[in-house]
Amino acid sequence: MATERRIFTTSSLEIAKAKYPHFERRQTRFNDNDMFGHINNSVYYSIMDDAINAHLMNRGIGLEYPRFVVENGIKYTKPISYPTEIEVGLRVVKLGTSSVTYDVGIFGADPGALAALGKFVHVYVCGDGRPRPIDEAVRNVLAELQLGNA
Repeated sequence: MATERRIFTTSSLEIAKAKYPHFERRQTRFNDNDMFGHINNSVYYSIMDDAINAHLMNRGIGLEYPRFVVENGIKYTKPISYPTEIEVGLRVVKLGTSSVTYDVGIFGADPGALAALGKFVHVYVCGDGRPRPIDEAVRNVLAELQLGNA
């Protein structure tokens, strides 16, 4: 079975960045590095969670709209090390009745090299944790992250 290998050139990097309607900037921290000298894999999940929720909160979607992470995953393409300012590209690829699926691109400073591709799924819930329809105010903010709606 052949393995597909992607090489990101400057032009493909520009295309990759163009697919994200919004970016959040994050600074790596000293304690993010692991013993191998790069950001520990688990930190990427925190970066995604932080960037998505920071964007939502900055747009007025705070704790009054409870949500759970029900699925996430990452494909790593290039390591990042401290100190690096990174850009986290956010895009909504599926907006369902009670869930939203994000495509997340994490770009490093080499120059702006794609470091990881992530998937992140939120389900909006009632106070008892059961799924509930996404409120219109939330849906409007999420729709801004759909390609073509920005």
